[in-house]
Amino acid sequence: MVFLVDHKRSSVEYRVMTENTVVIKLSGKALDGQKELGELFAAAHSSRVVIVHGGGVEVDSLFKDLNLKVEKKNGLRVSPKEHMPFISAALCGMCNKKLQALAVKNGLKAIGMIASDGNSLGVEQLSADLGMVGKVSPVSADYINMLLDGGYTPVIASVAFDSEGQMYNVNADDVASAIGLLLSAPVYFISDVPGVLDKEGKLIPSLNESQLESLIADGTISGGMQVKVKSAVETARFIGKPVYIASFKDPLLKEIVSSRHRLGTAIEL
Repeated sequence: MVFLVDHKRSSVEYRVMTENTVVIKLSGKALDGQKELGELFAAAHSSRVVIVHGGGVEVDSLFKDLNLKVEKKNGLRVSPKEHMPFISAALCGMCNKKLQALAVKNGLKAIGMIASDGNSLGVEQLSADLGMVGKVSPVSADYINMLLDGGYTPVIASVAFDSEGQMYNVNADDVASAIGLLLSAPVYFISDVPGVLDKEGKLIPSLNESQLESLIADGTISGGMQVKVKSAVETARFIGKPVYIASFKDPLLKEIVSSRHRLGTAIEL
């Protein structure tokens, strides 16, 4: 499991926030939905919204231009230390600023940041064979709450520093899950797929943990989706709220910032 929650750590501060807080994780592919995301941001003016984003598509494109090898294990990018400057350039530079600019264009006071800014999340290496891939844990909601209280919208790239200043590539789904735990807020994973699909390619509206385990065991869920649903289960368990996996093309996307509308597949425990 990539996502860790250590409830015995005295430094971890869990804070129950108001009902109008929502965490939205956007995949790299979802970043292409300029029209849909613009409508989402325009609808977010009166809500406390935290945006977390990936950027695998942009990283892959940059690696191709630089003739760097792309390797993944169980849906996670192998990240040698020498690759980190390029990974961070794609995630913190290209993707983060692209999203921040779109948010500003649609009237939000957007602040670009990484997962460890303000001591929000802690990070440590996941495993040596993955290189500089980190696992995150929630530490303090203070910085993010300060931004939200001031009317700002955090736009968080999936990169983090540890206490020694070492940079890690972290899974954006896990970052969103950790932020959801910090804020006790519902989490939406938004990508280019409508949700969890069965073997016939049909959307499954809701799933519990045992159903997910069966779908993983029979191969229906694999790769990146397997990582995503495991993060969703972990988050749903601790915040006591459904976690949603949906598409940026869903016509009800913009409703999630005001009505917490159900989208895609709901992971419910």
